[in-house]
Amino acid sequence: MQSITNKKTTIQRVILLNITLIVSEIIAGIYSGSMALIADAFHNLGDVLALFITLVAIIYGPKKATVTMTFGYIRAESMAAFINSIFLSITMIFIFVESIDRFLNPIDINAPVVIFASLIALFVNGFSTWLLNQKNIKHHHEHEDMNIKSAYFHMLGDALVSLSVVAGGVIMYFYGINFIDSLLSMIFSIYVMVANFPILKNSFLSLMDSNSYNIKSIEELIMQSNEILSIHDLHLYRPNSKESYGSVHIVLKNDLLLSEIEKVIESIRERVCKQGITHFIIQPESTNYHLDDISCHTH
Repeated sequence: MQSITNKKTTIQRVILLNITLIVSEIIAGIYSGSMALIADAFHNLGDVLALFITLVAIIYGPKKATVTMTFGYIRAESMAAFINSIFLSITMIFIFVESIDRFLNPIDINAPVVIFASLIALFVNGFSTWLLNQKNIKHHHEHEDMNIKSAYFHMLGDALVSLSVVAGGVIMYFYGINFIDSLLSMIFSIYVMVANFPILKNSFLSLMDSNSYNIKSIEELIMQSNEILSIHDLHLYRPNSKESYGSVHIVLKNDLLLSEIEKVIESIRERVCKQGITHFIIQPESTNYHLDDISCHTH
């Protein structure tokens, strides 16, 4: 199995390569007047941010909880994803609006610069794809490797986008159809916003402790234990893409020995674990203790 260090090194190399590419594409885009190059640069930036999220997951995932961070850094992935996806969405909206203005009011574009810069982008994205494929795709039974596999497909998509910019530059150079640049940048902007929306949505829902399970089916799963009279305050949430947490209060029909209660709890944990819930807290209660509202009240 590959070490975490090896994975970090691979991701860091790809990030550095693509940051260099992004700066080069922005400079070339401003110099040539090509919005497609600038849109491609920010498209690459979006994938660099996705790689950064993967790096955060790899670095902070193994870190243990501390006295101040009692849950560890389990929210780091969702927080990074949310901030990055908002930034990328705003950027793509700006590029889309600017592309419409360029489409209605076209300007001269230096096609050779566009072709040269997009060829470099094609090489960098292709090499990044090769790096991720050769070093990390082999072990796809691990969560971290699934993140890297996703990054691999992002880089592959970037290579195809860069290829389309090359084609656009060739069309502009030989046929003088400059509006193709604005058209490509609008298409890229829409594509990135659509592809980015699930990340924005899922990271927001994760930060808001949203539940992705069918709550009724989990209730029925818990109530399969004959010793349980009822349950209340069932909470389910996903702190990141790997973990699912939950808690519930169970009301027992009869007074039981502690060892018997532990058997009930373990049987519930086994059932919910099979549903993908990785951390589940269960509080047993008697009918005398049962409270519908467990919140603290001050008077």
